[in-house]
Amino acid sequence: MAGLPHYRNSQAAMQKFEPLYNAQFEILLTPPAAVTGWTLVMENCTKVEGIETNRLPDTVKQTYKSATRTFAGGMVTDAVLEIKLDFEVNLDDSNSAYVYKALRKWCDLIYDPLTGKMGLKKDYTGGPMIINYFNKAGDIYRQVKCPVVFPKSPLPAMGSDFTDSGIYKITGFSLNADYWEETIL
Repeated sequence: MAGLPHYRNSQAAMQKFEPLYNAQFEILLTPPAAVTGWTLVMENCTKVEGIETNRLPDTVKQTYKSATRTFAGGMVTDAVLEIKLDFEVNLDDSNSAYVYKALRKWCDLIYDPLTGKMGLKKDYTGGPMIINYFNKAGDIYRQVKCPVVFPKSPLPAMGSDFTDSGIYKITGFSLNADYWEETIL
């Protein structure tokens, strides 16, 4: 009987469809050549946000006397991805905060606050950045590839707090992607 709350009435249950898990992803990111020590950085990435590839134009309004009607606009006004990454920071055998150090070096390619030197886009862009989303068996069902990315936001200040017993994290580190390619199976 259709509609009754029974296991056999659920097509997803009967066909053994698997849920989509949020923690099943990987990020492959190539930084600019000048950024060294990148090998372990992506192992410390815990979160990615901003992969919002679904776009619609803003709405526009027309008014006739007191009646308003709305329409989808004629163009999309924001076609850039702002990707936000979170990292946990470790110290290696030489007591180097390698995640912080590599991200700082990348940001310094745009603007070095110690020297005032500003870089050119050809020198501070990295890529490709590939985000693979997969099931528990490792089968990719979605891939977003950003051929060119660069930091949009500076690194947050390192905190010092005797009451905080947690791990130092870099949260919301933003990268801009001018365009992307998306594959959804």
